[in-house]
Amino acid sequence: MKTNLFFKLSLLFIAAFTLSITGCQKDPIDPIPDGNGSTTVQQLSQDDNHLQKIDDDINLDIEVMMTGGGMKSTTWLPCNATIDSANVVNDTITYYITYHGLNCPETMYRTGKVEVKKAVGTQWHMPGATVMVKIINLQITRVATQKTITINGVKTHKNVTGGLLVQLGYGVNTIIHKTHGFMTVNFDDGSNRTWNIARRIVYTGTLGAFVIGVDGFGQVGGYSDLVTWGVSRNGHQFYISVPQPVHYFQACNFNPVNGIQSIDIPSANKGATLTFGFDSNNQPVVPPECPTKYKLDWYHGQNSGTIFLWL
Repeated sequence: MKTNLFFKLSLLFIAAFTLSITGCQKDPIDPIPDGNGSTTVQQLSQDDNHLQKIDDDINLDIEVMMTGGGMKSTTWLPCNATIDSANVVNDTITYYITYHGLNCPETMYRTGKVEVKKAVGTQWHMPGATVMVKIINLQITRVATQKTITINGVKTHKNVTGGLLVQLGYGVNTIIHKTHGFMTVNFDDGSNRTWNIARRIVYTGTLGAFVIGVDGFGQVGGYSDLVTWGVSRNGHQFYISVPQPVHYFQACNFNPVNGIQSIDIPSANKGATLTFGFDSNNQPVVPPECPTKYKLDWYHGQNSGTIFLWL
C-alpha cells in the first residue's frame, strides 16, 4: 500500500513539476547596457542569475531521476532527456542524463550530458546522501535571445535533511540540499570563465507549488556567505553573497521573487546590491503576484545609481 501511494505521489510530482512551470514562459531580452558605469555589474548579475537557473534545472533533473531510482522509463525522465546507467564499478554506480531539447518551461534549449555518481548502498532519500555530478559540454541556448553558453564542471550535491521533494506537503515540511563545486563557462562573446558555487537550497511548499530558498555558505579571501564567486567576462574577480535568502517560486516559473544579493568587484572598485521582487512599473510586489524585474543599486568609485532589470 505504501509503495503504491509513493508511486502515485511520484507521478504527481513529475506532472506538477513539468506542467506548472510551463504556464509562464516569459524570458525577456537582455537590456541594452546604459554606459553609466553599471554595465559590468548588469552583465554579471544577468550571467549569475542565468547560471543559477541552470544549476537549479540540473538539480531538479537529478531529483526526478533519483526519485525514479534511475529508471529509464519515460515516466521518470527529465524533459527532453534520456537516462543511461553504466556498470557498477566497485561500490559506485554512474548515471548519465543526456539532453536533446527544451527544458520543462521551454526557456532553454539544452544539449550535452550530466554524469551522476553515487554509492550503490546510498538512497537519495537518506539524510546526508551525496552524489558527485559532472557537467559535460552542456550547451544552453536561451530561447528569447538565441545566445548560447557551454558549461563544463564538477560539483558535490548533498541531501542534508533527507527526504524527497515528492514528499513535501505529505508529512515533510522542509528539505535542505547543499551543492558546491565549479563551472567553466564559455560565453557567446568568446570569453571563458570559472564560476564557483556554494549554494544551500531550502525546499518548502507542496507539489506544484514549490518554494526554493537559496543562500550561500562559501568562504573565500575574507568573504563569507558566498553563493558564487569567480572571474567576470571582463577579467575581474567577483564575489556574490546573500545577505537575505533569495526565494524562487515554482508558480512564478522559478524566478526570484524576493531576497537580496550583494556583488563585490574589489579590483575595479565596483559593486551592487540586487533586490528582487518588482513589477514592470518598478513597484514592489507581494506573492502570490509574480515579479518581472529586480532592482540593482550599483556603485563605481564615487559614482552610483539605481536601475531596474528584467528577470
